[in-house]
Amino acid sequence: MKKKLQWAQILIFLGFITLFFVLNLVSSDIDFSEQENRYLQQKPKFSFSSLFSGKYTSAFETYVTDQFEFRDTWITLKARCELLMGKKENNGVNFCRARFSGEGDMLASGFKAPDTKTLYSNMAAVNALSSQSGVPVYFALIPDKAEIYAGRLPSNAPNASEKDIIDYCYAQSEARTVDMLSPLKNHADEYIFYRTDHHWTSRGAYYGYTALAGAMEFPVNDIGHYEVERVSDDFFGTLWSSSGFSWVAPDSIDIFVGPPDDLSITNYPSGTPVTGSLYDYSFLSKKDKYAFFMGGNTPLQVIETGADDAPSLLILRDSYADSLIPFLLDDFSQIHLMDLRYYRAGLSEYLKNNHIDEILVIYSVSNFCTDSNIFLMGNS
Repeated sequence: MKKKLQWAQILIFLGFITLFFVLNLVSSDIDFSEQENRYLQQKPKFSFSSLFSGKYTSAFETYVTDQFEFRDTWITLKARCELLMGKKENNGVNFCRARFSGEGDMLASGFKAPDTKTLYSNMAAVNALSSQSGVPVYFALIPDKAEIYAGRLPSNAPNASEKDIIDYCYAQSEARTVDMLSPLKNHADEYIFYRTDHHWTSRGAYYGYTALAGAMEFPVNDIGHYEVERVSDDFFGTLWSSSGFSWVAPDSIDIFVGPPDDLSITNYPSGTPVTGSLYDYSFLSKKDKYAFFMGGNTPLQVIETGADDAPSLLILRDSYADSLIPFLLDDFSQIHLMDLRYYRAGLSEYLKNNHIDEILVIYSVSNFCTDSNIFLMGNS
């Protein structure tokens, strides 16, 4: 009886292996994973040089993993099993259960203490920009979800203090600092961060705008001034894509500010100007719906707002600024958006040629601590 059971287990195992071998053999390769929001490895081209260098075997291993049949289902099953076993983290993303009815489960990555060398280099660049640019420079660090909702993360989740990093950077700063932490903390019970993504919502960006208004001394509109329009109810963000917690409900995307009639936006994706837009509705039918704001990552964008008597502003930034821009249109005549991850034409020359009145350096804490391109600010 015992031998029969062992043979049955062996046959089941071999049948399982054979079934998936055949399925993977006959199924077509998939180019893009909607759930993970990334392109999958395609079958690598064989050559003896790539074989002996190890590149072929490494690429083939990734190919087999990426193209495994029912991959998305297995990822979700793994996440569910680990949750049942008491582990509330998968692929670096923490599952945070809703605290009360109607709130919704949330996904958040814990904050890792930064490399002090990178942080020191980035602060030196901000200070060099402040001393060399000849115009007022404002410095704003946006706390991530892991700081605002630290109490919702699992008790054993690694999560360093972003407030400590903000305090350290602001103490070293020669630029004019902006307190983004307080208004976000004060409104933590509102929908200020997407539950499945790392970005803040338009409501969160509004509270960031109020902090900028206080520091930069321009008038602030009350939140009731805006007529909110919901443009999507099915946004699954980056944390949802990488975590496997695919049962978490989607986010909604709202806009607070409609484009003014005289607004003009020019994008420079590769040096050649093209017409841009405040909201790119084509992205609402795609996986990366946050790119709806300003059309996603672009090296340089120039906005002519129509507010002719207002100063011009250069924003050195990450993608958090994209949903903040609509709130700033009344207060600046021109807004220049520069992403140093992609812009390589030279900051000092740009400042000379474009008559910038003020500069805003604005990053999320996690991006400021890790972005190796921020040193370019110091070359102004």
